[in-house]
Amino acid sequence: MDNKNKALHQPRAVFFTAELNVAAKVAFFYFVFAVSWIVASDSALEYIVRDVSLLSYIQTIKGLLFVLISAVLIFALVNRYAKILREKESHLRTLVDTLPDLVWLKDKEGVYLSCNRKFERFFGAQEHQIVGRTDYDFVDSELSDFFRANDLAAMAAGGPCANEEELTYVDDGHTELVETIKTPMVDSKGKLIGVLGVGRDITLRRQNEQEVRLLKEALEQSPVAVILMDSNCRVTYVNSAYTRQSGYDPELILGDTPAFMFDDNGDIAEPIQDAVSAGQSWSGEISSQSREGAVVWEYLIVSPVQDDDGTLTHYLAVMEDITLRKRQEDRLWFQAHYDELTGLPNRMLVLDRLQQMIKEGERTQEQIAVLFLDMDDFKKINDSMGHDVGDKALREAASRLRAAVRAGDTVGRLGGDEFIVLANRMNSADGVPVIASHILQGFQEPFNLDGRAISLTASVGVALYPDDGQTPSELLKNADSAMYVAKEKGRDRFAFFESRMNLEVARRLQIEELLGGAIERGEIYVVFQPQINLKTTQVQGVEALLRWDSPLLGPVRPDEFISVAEQTGQIVALGRFVIKESLSSLQDWLTAAADFRLAINLSPRQFRDEHLVEFIQDALQLCHIDPRRLELEITEGVLMTADKLTLSVLNTLHQKGISLALDDFGVGYSSLSYLRNYPFDLLKIDRSFIQDMTEDSGDCALVNATVVMARALGIKVLAEGVETELQEQLLQRLGCDLVQGFFYSRPVPASELKTYLNAPPCRNEFSGRLNS
Repeated sequence: MDNKNKALHQPRAVFFTAELNVAAKVAFFYFVFAVSWIVASDSALEYIVRDVSLLSYIQTIKGLLFVLISAVLIFALVNRYAKILREKESHLRTLVDTLPDLVWLKDKEGVYLSCNRKFERFFGAQEHQIVGRTDYDFVDSELSDFFRANDLAAMAAGGPCANEEELTYVDDGHTELVETIKTPMVDSKGKLIGVLGVGRDITLRRQNEQEVRLLKEALEQSPVAVILMDSNCRVTYVNSAYTRQSGYDPELILGDTPAFMFDDNGDIAEPIQDAVSAGQSWSGEISSQSREGAVVWEYLIVSPVQDDDGTLTHYLAVMEDITLRKRQEDRLWFQAHYDELTGLPNRMLVLDRLQQMIKEGERTQEQIAVLFLDMDDFKKINDSMGHDVGDKALREAASRLRAAVRAGDTVGRLGGDEFIVLANRMNSADGVPVIASHILQGFQEPFNLDGRAISLTASVGVALYPDDGQTPSELLKNADSAMYVAKEKGRDRFAFFESRMNLEVARRLQIEELLGGAIERGEIYVVFQPQINLKTTQVQGVEALLRWDSPLLGPVRPDEFISVAEQTGQIVALGRFVIKESLSSLQDWLTAAADFRLAINLSPRQFRDEHLVEFIQDALQLCHIDPRRLELEITEGVLMTADKLTLSVLNTLHQKGISLALDDFGVGYSSLSYLRNYPFDLLKIDRSFIQDMTEDSGDCALVNATVVMARALGIKVLAEGVETELQEQLLQRLGCDLVQGFFYSRPVPASELKTYLNAPPCRNEFSGRLNS
């Protein structure tokens, strides 16, 4: 028999041992039957038949019958056991063919002995076409060498060997990643007879493993902490983000229950468990403590994980670190409700608290006091010492306010140097003066600012609920009005709101609203008041004064709208308007005396205009005016807040030939130091000293002392507000240089003044014509 035929018959060797066992059973059964038949039948015949010839005949018949029975019996036994073997072989074959895996048998030389149907698809041939052939008959040599090497490795190892290989099926061309396990086959004597191969498609498993690996990598690199728990809430997995957020290593929490699932943490655990038990997710913000003790805010989502049958198997928790966001929210909330500089409640929070107090006061029938506080002359701190020092003063003021009020009162900052105190549960208004006095006393001690002791006072306005207002805005507005009254009464005091104040505040708001476009509407104009030389009785100069006639308000007093312009910053535009209009008028008066001067007032706010010097210089050049004809009047308020820039501006103006006059001399408390430090050419004695000098010896003495001092310093003196001939005569005797006032002329427009500039030096005639 050739090798091929030998190979074709070798598969039956698998069942050879089983067939021998069947044959032995049949032979043994037949042996027992034959012996029993012969012994039993012979004994019975010898006992029954005595005739020898008959006995011989019967035994012949018996022998034939035995042969027949034996043949039938042998056929039945062999057929029965053959059927059993065929069934077993069929079952085994069905089992092997039903497997989804590749199954094959090879002998030691690599010749196929058997294979299942799945393997037939791989080679694209039936089993009888595969058996007796090798891999080289079906695939390329490279792959065949690979298969053969793995066969030899398995046989050499003496045990199962596994490897992965990518196989392409011939029947339909699809490719599978196959995990192959090759096991050496040995016979009953332990002799190696071949290799059993089993190949399983692991394509889907590898894809799933890749997806799982990718998912795990994504979880590990995720910035969000992920916790996986079993159905008993025991942690089975945490990612790297959890370690970063909590500071705990995975091994310290694996097997434990997270804090947010503790039964004693009812505020969080109970709603979480209720939600997931109902098959729903729970989400919300929680706070925890890191291993280092820091408070960590997290946005937590806990979801139940169920299998295909709906059985709960795990819990998935996702925790996003929102600590920074919470801090930012807290910061934004603080900025929205508190003043960042002082830490006091801001306007919005103060009004909210006042609203709550009003509701409580309505219920308890108790009064509420709203105290509006503004620091006096605070601008001088910012202007002279800088905003950093001003901020220190505001912080110190806030601290003093906290210490001055009751424990339940609210102290807030409205902005700038404005503060507010809310005092509720007041049985009567009698206790308000005590609170206000404590506040004012808290400002009595000088402020220590950069090593300097600075005195700062405050003015306080008081409005009471329910008498002075029913709403927070109304109470705040009325307390503000009362505060302005306190300032007008001399500052460093408090004042209660009165209904008439609303009219004053309403007019002030109207002035502020209408002043904005007054220049463009032609409502603002300049008038001039002559300044008379007492020796020559001739007009030696004029002072430019601003006037406003409003169609809605009528003539508005300068002291009304100038203060508003100072506060709103509109004084800068007004000041430039005065300079341009006045110099333009002076251009028409060039026929006047050579020492004729135009006096213009400059406010403290104008000195913060960095283009002031440039603007004045350009205006002089445009009108072809000699700078020596211009005199700038500066109030003591400019010098009180003066810094190096202000001094530089004054020196620059003076160096250009412009005269400087100190206005309202004697009203302030430090005028003498100003005469020493600033280049003034003229002192203007305030009208308050002139009005009573003929009757009050003290005022007369002050005027005389001013004139004597000015002469000693080489500075001329001008008296304001001269209204009687007796005042004029007294000023002449004291040696005053210049005068102005209603006794000579009221302020008049430029067109009326021009006619009389060259009038004869007769005061009465001039005055009569000018004021007629």
